[in-house]
Amino acid sequence: MSLKIDAAAYSHIGVRANNEDNFYFNGVYMSREQMNQGGQYSASSTDKMQIYAVCDGMGGAEFGEEASLMTVTELSKYQKECAQPDSSVHLDEMIDQLNRKVDGISLSKGMVSGSCGSTIAMLMTNDYYYRTVHVGDSRIYRLRDGKLTQLTRDDSEVQRLLDNGQITREQAFMHPKSNVILRHLGMPLPEGGKLKPTVSERSDLVPGDRFLICSDGLSDVMRDSLIGKVLGNGTPKEAAKALVQTALRESESYGIDSDNVTVIVIDVADVGERKNAMRRLQKLRVIQAASALLTALSLGGIAYCIMQLIAR
Repeated sequence: MSLKIDAAAYSHIGVRANNEDNFYFNGVYMSREQMNQGGQYSASSTDKMQIYAVCDGMGGAEFGEEASLMTVTELSKYQKECAQPDSSVHLDEMIDQLNRKVDGISLSKGMVSGSCGSTIAMLMTNDYYYRTVHVGDSRIYRLRDGKLTQLTRDDSEVQRLLDNGQITREQAFMHPKSNVILRHLGMPLPEGGKLKPTVSERSDLVPGDRFLICSDGLSDVMRDSLIGKVLGNGTPKEAAKALVQTALRESESYGIDSDNVTVIVIDVADVGERKNAMRRLQKLRVIQAASALLTALSLGGIAYCIMQLIAR
C-alpha cells in the first residue's frame, strides 16, 4: 500500500473588491491574475510527501494579495528544494525567513513594518502520518468517523479571551474583535527575534480521514456543527463547493458582506505501511549522520592544516 490523497480547493472573492486569499495545492497555487477570479481545482496524488495550505492575506489595497501570493510561491520553492520538508527544524527556519520576506513588502512600499501580512495553515502528509503548521487564524479541521476536530488554535484576540475564560465559545462566534490577529507572517519582531510557527506532532493517518483547511471567511460565519454537517457529504470537490456556497449564504443571512472564502478538502483514500516508511526514515537518518560526519571530518582537516600553517 502507498499513500493516496484525493483533494479539492475552492476560492471565492465574496463581496470584496479583491481576493487576498490563496491556496497551495501540493505544488499548484493561484497566480495574481487568477486570485480575483477564484475557482476550483481538484486532483489525486500518490506522492509520499504532500503539502496543502490556505493563506489569507491582509493589508488592504493589493498588499494582502502580494503577501499571500509570496507565501505560496515560497512554499513551492521549499517543497521542491528541501530534502525533509516536514522537519520541525526546517519548518521553523522556513517560516521565520518567510516572515521577513513578507514584511519586506511593507518596507518596500514605504509603510510601517507589519502593515501587511498573511496567515498560513498547512497540512503535510507523508506515508502514514500527518502534521499541521500554522500562524494566524486560518484553520485546519479533521473529520474522522463522523467527529469533527479542530486541529489548530487561532492566533487571535478572540482565542486569547476564550482561553482566559473572559468569553464563552458561543460569545466567541462572530465576536467584534474577530479580525484582531496576534501573529501573522510579516509581523515586526524585536532585534534578534524569530517567528516560530505552531508545528504539531506527527499523527497517524487513517483511511477515510477527511481534512478541511479554510480561511476565516468560512470559520467566522459557520459554527463547527454546520461545518461538520456540510463537510461530511459528497466528494472533496462537491464538499469544497458546498462549504463555500454555505459560507456565502450564511454571511448574507447575518446581513454582512462576505469575506474572501477559500477551502481545501482532503480525503485520505489509502496510507503507506508504517514498516516500510520507518525503513526509509532510518535510511535517511543514516545518510544524514554520515554526511554530518564527513562534513565534520572535512572541517577538522581544514582546521588542522590552518593550525600547521600558523605553527610555521
